[in-house]
Amino acid sequence: MSSGQYYTEKDTFFVDSSENMKIEVLHYPPANIISNYPPILFIHGLGLAAWVWDNFCRWFPNKGHDCYAMSFRGHGQSTKTPKKDQWWSLNEITNDVSAVTDAIIARNGDKPVLVGHSLGGGIVQNYLKNNQQKVAGGVLFASFSPYICKESIFKYTCKVLSNTPIRAVLKALFTLKPYALVGTPELMKRFSLSKAFPDSMAMDIHPKLEKVSFITAEIELLKPFVDPSTIKCPIIVIGAEEDRLFGLKTVKETAEAYGVGFDIIEGAAHNIMLDLTWEDAANIIFNRIQENVVNKE
Repeated sequence: MSSGQYYTEKDTFFVDSSENMKIEVLHYPPANIISNYPPILFIHGLGLAAWVWDNFCRWFPNKGHDCYAMSFRGHGQSTKTPKKDQWWSLNEITNDVSAVTDAIIARNGDKPVLVGHSLGGGIVQNYLKNNQQKVAGGVLFASFSPYICKESIFKYTCKVLSNTPIRAVLKALFTLKPYALVGTPELMKRFSLSKAFPDSMAMDIHPKLEKVSFITAEIELLKPFVDPSTIKCPIIVIGAEEDRLFGLKTVKETAEAYGVGFDIIEGAAHNIMLDLTWEDAANIIFNRIQENVVNKE
C-alpha cells in the first residue's frame, strides 16, 4: 500500500551533535488524534538515511504517534566530512542518537521509543547501555545481534555474500566500500529486498542510497559491545523472512539475549520498511508498542 494514502505534514530541523555535526531530523506530527502514545524515533541502517522511513512516518501519525526520522552524520542532509565519514566510531555515531533523543524529549516532554534498523539497531543497543532511562522502549528491527560475535565472522561473511557476484565482493573488499555490494539496482534488490519486489521500484530507490560506510563502527559491532542483561527497558525484536544479513538464527539470538519473543515479517527482506509487506511490519510494531510500552505505563 502506498504511503500516499497516509498523508501527514512533514518538517525538517537539525540537531547539534558531537564533533560539530548537524544531524538532519524529519518530523511527522500526529494526525488530529488525542492519545497518550510515545513519540517514535526511527534510526536507519548503513547506506540509508531518514527518507527510508517515509512509509512508516506517514502511517504511525495516523495512529496517534509523533514521528521523527534522523540521518546519521555523513548521510542524508546531515553534515558530511568525506575524509572521515568512513571512520567514525560506534560511540561517535551513538552521540547522534543521543543528541536527537534529547531534542525530542525537550520538544515533546515524553520519552521516545527508538526503532533501529540493521546498523541502527546496533547503535540503539549501544545507546541504551547508558541511557535507557531516557526512552520508553527500543525496537530492534532486522538488527545486529549483541551475540553476532559468537558466530565465526568468516563463516558469517561467507554466508551473507554467497549469493553476491564475486566481482562486487572483491571491489567492496579492496576499496573498503560496502556500497559495491549494492552498486546496481539488481545487486541492491538481491542484497536487501524480497524476490517479489518489482525491478522498476528497485530502480527508483537505488539512486537514493548513500555511498558512505561506517567501517570502524561496523567492526566494533562484530565484537561484544553490550551486555543485554543490563538493559531493562522494553525491547521488541522483529526480523524478516527473506533477510540474508540477519536471518532467523540472529533474530532468535537477539530475542533470547533480551528475554523476549520475536516476530518475523513474511514476504520481506532486510530493508523491511521499503519492501512490499512494510505495512504488516508497521502494524506489528504498533501492536507491540501497545502491549509492551503504552499498556505497561
